[in-house]
Amino acid sequence: MKKDLKVAIIQAKIPKSTSIGEEQIDRLVKEATQQKIDIVGLSEDCLAKIEDIKNGYDAMNYLSSIAKKYGVYLFGATIVKTSDDLRNRGFLFNRNGELVHVHDKVVLTPPEVDAGLIAGETIEVFDTEFGKMSILVCKDSFHRYAAWFFEKLYKAGVEIVLVPSYSIGVSERSIELWTNSLKALAKWFSVYVLAPGTIGKNTTEWPSFGHALIICPKRVVLAEGSLDKEEILRATLDVESLEYIRNSDVKWQPNEVPEVEVITE
Repeated sequence: MKKDLKVAIIQAKIPKSTSIGEEQIDRLVKEATQQKIDIVGLSEDCLAKIEDIKNGYDAMNYLSSIAKKYGVYLFGATIVKTSDDLRNRGFLFNRNGELVHVHDKVVLTPPEVDAGLIAGETIEVFDTEFGKMSILVCKDSFHRYAAWFFEKLYKAGVEIVLVPSYSIGVSERSIELWTNSLKALAKWFSVYVLAPGTIGKNTTEWPSFGHALIICPKRVVLAEGSLDKEEILRATLDVESLEYIRNSDVKWQPNEVPEVEVITE
């Protein structure tokens, strides 16, 4: 990292309409930036109804205007309509409302597949004034092959992973899988993780479980959201903690994935 980063991530309901989504984002980003903040994180599906997007609503234009209005880096994820398909797109805008980077969600959930969304095929690394970042949208960051994603990001020099999420409680293990996976991955691959989330009823049959997270590889949980309350979580990502971890235990880790043969009887 090049310098310390003051962050705020938002835990809120999935808006019932696009107009409610606009009001909610404006209100919460305004509140988040009442204190000195460099970057604000929004959840997955943070703004607009899919029907409005299909009919031409430009979510990215509105999000750009919010970043510029409050002079803050802004990340999250929203469905977007391209020339021929629908994508779940992670984004990062800078303080001037300029689009720094996008990431199309790779690991789609069954409801997203049913809705006709198309999966992304790449995960990119980008540089900022604070250091190297990457975006993983929700399920991209916690599935049985997620460590493979993080390993590639670590080797590419990523220091901060942005994870806008939906927080769907599809099973009794959902919260445990979410929290334990992200904490372990942050520690194993020496990265900060910023993971905004959602609460309450959403557009699926399963409720959201909150537990938005700000994770440090050294200090681990810097902030964790509740199960069901709208919250703004704040923390400082410091250079010293990251450098300590990256310089202290790297020699104890294998440089490559060990090649082994699994023998079955």
